[in-house]
Amino acid sequence: MFISSLIFGMMTWSLALISITIFVFIFCIFIKIIHEDRSNDPSTLLILNTCFSAFLTSLTVIMMISSNLFYEFLLININICYICGLLYDIFECSIYYSFCLRAFYRLVRVFYFNRRILSSYNLYKYLVLTQWLLTISLILPAYFFKWYIHLPTENYCLIPYTNILGSIYLIIFLYSIPLVTIIIIYILIAHHIRSPTIIRIQERRRNLRDLTVIKRIIICVLMLVTLRFPTIMFIIVGLINGDLFFLTYPIVGFVTVICLILIGSSTILGTNKIKKNLLRYFNYPSTQIYPTQN
Repeated sequence: MFISSLIFGMMTWSLALISITIFVFIFCIFIKIIHEDRSNDPSTLLILNTCFSAFLTSLTVIMMISSNLFYEFLLININICYICGLLYDIFECSIYYSFCLRAFYRLVRVFYFNRRILSSYNLYKYLVLTQWLLTISLILPAYFFKWYIHLPTENYCLIPYTNILGSIYLIIFLYSIPLVTIIIIYILIAHHIRSPTIIRIQERRRNLRDLTVIKRIIICVLMLVTLRFPTIMFIIVGLINGDLFFLTYPIVGFVTVICLILIGSSTILGTNKIKKNLLRYFNYPSTQIYPTQN
């Protein structure tokens, strides 16, 4: 029992370090891109926003797992422990809502492409700030409801899965609303592109590009939600048996860092600017024509 938990803890801690390394690499690439292009591209800002949220989530995971494996520093002050659990949920929630913001940007490019103010860099700076404030305001009530506790089997604090009201609250606001929002945006864009309205070839190509990006976002979010199914299964089993499986939280932590690595990997593979810079770094000629925006 102790050995199994230790093994999962070490694997999770190691994978969290890998995810941090991936996001630091992405940040470095984008710093180089921004320095060379000297352009204010909203898509770059929105991708960085997602990566920043995932990076902070990785850091929080490392703190929690370190408290579990090495020294119980989070339990020195229980309020700090609660705040750490709160930050973990805020950062994770911000990942999903950052995908919503990226989908909204694609919606604007399709329906309001001729209104420059809706595609301006300054607007999305304020929208990113608004997204973070919204995320904090959605998760903060859980702290005041005193849903965060010191988990009996771990040395950190979270909302326990035996807290049905708290778990349902997170499932609705953290996973369900962002996913439904992104799917609705995808349906709107797909319907607009397939409508008989006569549009220019250049505009249709841009719309198809944006539709492709939305598809990637949906696939990424669906992967993240699918990987969250173990959490839901553990809640159901816990309700039936009256007790949680002893490896519930170690397994969920392991799944979380897998999700973070997927976000980093999909960002690298799905962002043409990053791939273009990597090909240039390895002196590999690219014959692909990259769009001006991602």
